[in-house]
Amino acid sequence: MLRKLLVITLLFSTVAVGYAQKKDRKKKKNKGDTQQVAGDTVKIDYKAIGAPLPPLQITTRTGDKYTEKDFKNYKNILVMMFNPTCDHCQEETTILEKNIEQFKDTKLLLVAAPSMIDYLEFYNNVTRHSKYPEITVGVDSAGFIDRTFNYTALPQINIYDKDRKLIKIFSGVVQFDALEPYIK
Repeated sequence: MLRKLLVITLLFSTVAVGYAQKKDRKKKKNKGDTQQVAGDTVKIDYKAIGAPLPPLQITTRTGDKYTEKDFKNYKNILVMMFNPTCDHCQEETTILEKNIEQFKDTKLLLVAAPSMIDYLEFYNNVTRHSKYPEITVGVDSAGFIDRTFNYTALPQINIYDKDRKLIKIFSGVVQFDALEPYIK
């Protein structure tokens, strides 16, 4: 009897927590960002092609901080949202590293959720990305992921042009030939 009561309590708690999280996500989604355009307040959908690059703040494993202003000298910015423990994300990083010489005018930003900061050292040990100055890896300290991630697959790569407008979104592992038109 006590076991049944415990199981029922755990099931109820799980459902209640799931419902609360879903409700919280809806609130965040509906809140949105706004921008003043010709005197009107316009909601910005950062996931839409043509959307501006949202504010960036990346904190690296060494504590360095970067914003979008630090990357103004690049034509395009490729932002890869990833999880340091994800095999697909590690594979995509390897693909990017093998073609690193192509990224002369394009900045590579790899951004993980803030809770992943402790796993960045592991990611560097697996991918060895720190030997490439073209790649900046860190965690999102400004809500970039919440604004732009489509929640379909990791990694997700968003490509922004020289005007910092979103021009392409890729989900999952992407071969270099699909990325190449956006980095030259």
